[in-house]
Amino acid sequence: MGATKHQNTIVVIEDIGSITKLLSIILRKAGYEVITFETGESACEWLRDNLPSLVLCDIMLPGMHGEEVLSYIRTLAHGNDLNVLAVTALANPGDRERLLRHGFTEHIAKPINPGTFISQIQEYIQP
Repeated sequence: MGATKHQNTIVVIEDIGSITKLLSIILRKAGYEVITFETGESACEWLRDNLPSLVLCDIMLPGMHGEEVLSYIRTLAHGNDLNVLAVTALANPGDRERLLRHGFTEHIAKPINPGTFISQIQEYIQP
């Protein structure tokens, strides 16, 4: 049995409450369902059996690091079909390239621009 597909649903993995709230408001205003997780472990547990339209993942998380979350997602039967965007304050030269090489679909630097965020992610949202 495959994963349960959640159309129009975006998973946000972020440990800072104010950022989670901002992303949730922007995404819900654009018409998306939002499921949030503060840790990579809790997100992975949910993602094991569920397939959202998109995952937005911080890198510097407590416990399981964002790159470990991505590595786990890619081991799932449905994990290679899932776009996972790194939304992170890691914006030093080479960070974007390193994260894309690791397998993230895209890199969006924090602080995000609320006015352009939806257009930045829309091309990666799976129907």
